[in-house]
Amino acid sequence: MAEAKLFILHQGALGDVVLTFPAIIALRKEFDTIDILCQGQIGKLAVKLGLIDKKYPLEAAYLATLFSDQVDTKIKDLISSYTKTLVFSFSSDLENTINQISDRPCLRIPPRPPAPDSIHVAEYVIQHLISGGLLKATDLENAESDRQKKQARKDHPIDISKIIIHPGSGSIRKRWPLANFLNLADDLEKKGWQPQFVCGPAEPDLIAEIRNQKTPVHAFSELTDLVDWLETAGGYIGNDSGVSHLAAFLGLPSVVIFGPADPLRWKPLGPGVEIVRPELDCNPCFEIEPENCTEPACLTDATLESVLTAFDQVFKG
Repeated sequence: MAEAKLFILHQGALGDVVLTFPAIIALRKEFDTIDILCQGQIGKLAVKLGLIDKKYPLEAAYLATLFSDQVDTKIKDLISSYTKTLVFSFSSDLENTINQISDRPCLRIPPRPPAPDSIHVAEYVIQHLISGGLLKATDLENAESDRQKKQARKDHPIDISKIIIHPGSGSIRKRWPLANFLNLADDLEKKGWQPQFVCGPAEPDLIAEIRNQKTPVHAFSELTDLVDWLETAGGYIGNDSGVSHLAAFLGLPSVVIFGPADPLRWKPLGPGVEIVRPELDCNPCFEIEPENCTEPACLTDATLESVLTAFDQVFKG
């Protein structure tokens, strides 16, 4: 029987791709090989976690021609070598291009549901995979236990008292004030925990400000380095961000502070995740408005006490 091979194309950021991981684990029931074309660092991460067999970086010149009028022969031959292609994109033009260069079936899924729909992104993806014929409902039966096996942290000693704090996000609009995170770290330390700040290469402003407060911060440049750092910790606290999605997927007890985005659609998935977001009359606006309101109560009304309460709940659980 011929090997079943799936080629995935995803142009999204870290959080978007991490939310497809449960579906990818389920897809292992149907495919012998699963490879991905995505941002280079995310591809390395997926391979490191054992979810993907091979990664192709979007940044590679010949791969980038897939989004041009002149598609390189190499990418044509590459896609044609797979049994099926799965594309996460809003672009029907991209789907048409792939269908023109390969006679193998291509399924295109929008990377997220329409903004008004209160359905989680991961569930939305799985529904499309089932209706598109790439998954069977029975493939999901053991997917949760398989996901927990992928999350098992065996390669690093875990310091249960070490709590990773990530005050950044892919969008400044989602950031809880840094002063609150600094106060949070002080309170945790007084209670015997060991809070440690972590920031990525796109957050130099936060790194500088944290260090100005004489507080150490681990600055990671590679997502694979971040995974090694997270896997040594006992818990995690952060904003609605790709790092929070990764921490939850790795199985860390996690507290995630949501602001203008909708946790019904974007809650990180993991065995122990608590969401902090004030009860408000207004609807989440991140996907329908270009900027936050002048005084975003969704962030300013999230109190230090509410985060500490969520932290206690996730660890008691």
